[in-house]
Amino acid sequence: MNKYSFLLIITIVFIASQSIAQKHTFGSEEPTTVIKEIKRDNGQLYNLVITLPLQYQPEKEYKILYYLDAWWLKDLVIGCYRIKSLASKTTSNNLEEVILVGISSVGDERAWNRQRNMDFTPSKFNSKFTLKFGEEELNETTSGGAEGFLQFFRDQIITSIESKYKVDSKTRGLMGHSFGGLLGFYTYLEHSKLFANYLLISPAVWWNQSEIFNDKGTIVNKRESNIFIAVGTSEAEILKSPLAKLVEKIKSEKNGKLRMTYKQYDNADHHSVLPQAIYDGIEYIYTKTK
Repeated sequence: MNKYSFLLIITIVFIASQSIAQKHTFGSEEPTTVIKEIKRDNGQLYNLVITLPLQYQPEKEYKILYYLDAWWLKDLVIGCYRIKSLASKTTSNNLEEVILVGISSVGDERAWNRQRNMDFTPSKFNSKFTLKFGEEELNETTSGGAEGFLQFFRDQIITSIESKYKVDSKTRGLMGHSFGGLLGFYTYLEHSKLFANYLLISPAVWWNQSEIFNDKGTIVNKRESNIFIAVGTSEAEILKSPLAKLVEKIKSEKNGKLRMTYKQYDNADHHSVLPQAIYDGIEYIYTKTK
């Protein structure tokens, strides 16, 4: 599934949502989205896709969700939040207003694969089998850059965004899919001060023989956090089996600091799981508590 297919999905979901909105009139106003280019110290360029809530007010404090892979997920993430927001207004009006910030590579699909292979993996690829995403092969020279990327994320992306927009940094959220989900869980383990909320969709915790959690004593940290984990039942076993083990390991620790939900979507694969999981993850994390 390519990124343009998601426009069709969002259109279908939006049409279906009208059955919910029949008795409620919505304005035609669309959320404001701003794209800002940012450069790393190594010269690599990224785009920040910043979507503001409707009727945004500069003096007001908002929740904030950073999401990875905006090169192909921005329309889906923005659309799911918009649909969930509209649906919420017809019922309890209990969805938080959230600033969405997508981190996108610059260039074509090959550049996107190259960026995520390097930035989202916490160690150099050391498997005996060969993997290629598009035309990009995973090997020791094309992977293992997560620490450098997270430093850039903390020092440049977060600093740039949160110096301009008034946000609740204590509840900062991160969304990632596949390698992005791997990076998300690695961040929870190693840089827990950065985020309190995580939406991890089909996280690739199989990476390098599941080294991210294998042979570790405790993996639940001391910060109060929320984690939403999603996977499709039709995904590859190489992804599902390690993820199930991780979920059981988290449950076994019974740490009151972590609130976790694990959802499996029947017949969904690695890509078709995305619309359902993003929508449900937004609902899980950003429904207002009483």
